Parts: sequence; structure tokens; C-alpha cells
Amino acid sequence: MKVLKVLSAAATLFFAVSASAADSSKDLRFTGDTQFSGFCKAIVLDDVRVLRSSLARNVGRIGGSQREVLRLVTAEDGLTCNGVSLIEFSVERDANSVHEFLVSRS
Repeated sequence: MKVLKVLSAAATLFFAVSASAADSSKDLRFTGDTQFSGFCKAIVLDDVRVLRSSLARNVGRIGGSQREVLRLVTAEDGLTCNGVSLIEFSVERDANSVHEFLVSRS
């Protein structure tokens, strides 16, 4: 009986945590050209893997290599999130991992 209660409590906790994590991503809405929303999403999530994936997906579309794509999207007149450059947006969102990646590679 104790095992059943512990498993029930653990399952409830798991679903509560999953629901709150899902809710935080629902607060975001991408407007404009959503084709490049992965870059902004990477900053919001502070996830370098998502950023690298977005870079790889846009090779051939924006630039010839991941390094060139990164250089073009972080340029002064490059991609913007919430009206500011990717680097500024990463500072605003306290996305330290992504900010470090952007600054070190661009």
C-alpha cells in the first residue's frame, strides 16, 4: 500500500512539473517570418543545442556554412527578436549559455 501511495505521489508530481514546463512555452508567440523563430526560441530556452540546430537548418538558405549563418544573423542589420538583435535579446532574457555562444563565435 505504501508503494502505491509513493508511486501515485511521484506520478502526480511528474505531471504537475510537466504541465508547468509546457505552460511557460505557451506564453510565447512568434510573429512575422516564423521561418527563423528557432533562433529566438533558442534564446528564450537558453539552449545552445536548439541554436545549433537552427544554424544547421539554415545553411544554404542564409549562408554557405554554419559560421556564415551565425555571422549574418548576429550582424547589426541581421535577425531580430522582439525588435532587438540576437545578442541584445539574449542579454535581456538572461540566456547566458546562448549569449556566450553567440559572442564567442561571432
